[in-house]
Amino acid sequence: MSARQRRVAGLTAVVFTAIGAGQPSSLAAQTTSGPCTVTPGVVSGADACQKGRDLFGFVVPQIGIAVSSGNPVLGEGGTLGGWPKRAFSFRVSAVDGQLPKNSVPISVTGSAVGSDFGAARTPIPLPSADAAIGVFPGIPLGLTNTLGVDVLLGASYLPTVKESKFEVAPKDGGFAFQYGVRVGALQESSFIPGLSVSYMRRKMPTVDLGYTPNNDTLTVTGTSVTSNALRIVASKRFAIFGIAAGVGRDEIEGSASLRASVNETVLGANQRFLVELPDLRYTTKRNTAFVNASLGLGLARLVGEYGWSSEGTVRETVNQFGGRKADEGYRYGSLGIAFRF
Repeated sequence: MSARQRRVAGLTAVVFTAIGAGQPSSLAAQTTSGPCTVTPGVVSGADACQKGRDLFGFVVPQIGIAVSSGNPVLGEGGTLGGWPKRAFSFRVSAVDGQLPKNSVPISVTGSAVGSDFGAARTPIPLPSADAAIGVFPGIPLGLTNTLGVDVLLGASYLPTVKESKFEVAPKDGGFAFQYGVRVGALQESSFIPGLSVSYMRRKMPTVDLGYTPNNDTLTVTGTSVTSNALRIVASKRFAIFGIAAGVGRDEIEGSASLRASVNETVLGANQRFLVELPDLRYTTKRNTAFVNASLGLGLARLVGEYGWSSEGTVRETVNQFGGRKADEGYRYGSLGIAFRF
């Protein structure tokens, strides 16, 4: 084995070791928050705060999967071959998600009460545009090149998603941007498939998660979700047809704060209580796998993607979601058009 081949084998082994180290049994999900306060302080905010934590922990992983998606650039597996080669894709990704549907009361008396929010199947869409720009063509290695480098850029848009009493509403226009890098183990050629390792940091547009049961309101405000996505992707084209497949690991982070307004009758008089829970934070790690299929249409390629994001360690919740678990596995898919020139 030559020195160049040893470098390629070593790079591939290191990345597969990193992916393999994150099997689902070791994935951890954690929700933390600041102190729960209620005004006036003559009642308990425990139930409102617990419901906010559970809603946050149930919805954030699904949004994180929509943000992470699968292939950084649809239909592409290897690097491009250096400047000025570029690839662009426009896609709509969606998670086969579940959102709360039941109207459950919020209590301000005593400890947290376990309720069943239910869950309705609700796709969570995320249109995006992604680009790969060739920076370094790589080092010649037989019929291919190795260690080529591409810069990855992207932008995404999150529309409002609503189910019964629950709403995911973007703020500040709903746009966010992503960036990353892709390093090629093999550049695709007539006989050699493409193989690359990529890292993307993706951010979801800031949103408010709103829940309005009866005459109460519970809002998880300023919800920010980021994803650090590591991917290994292989691809090969055959005339007008192409296929790409990959595996990866996502680290999803969410932060927000909670504000609830609860109306209760106390001693025969209607009174409104304000419950606040600052600095909600959620982290989880999960594995993913996906496949792309593409069809050439002149200068463009129509690409479809199907993927699966594994469940993490089950996070226990006081409240229920129609038998669904917090941080369980979800399917996702994308449909888009890609250009390479």
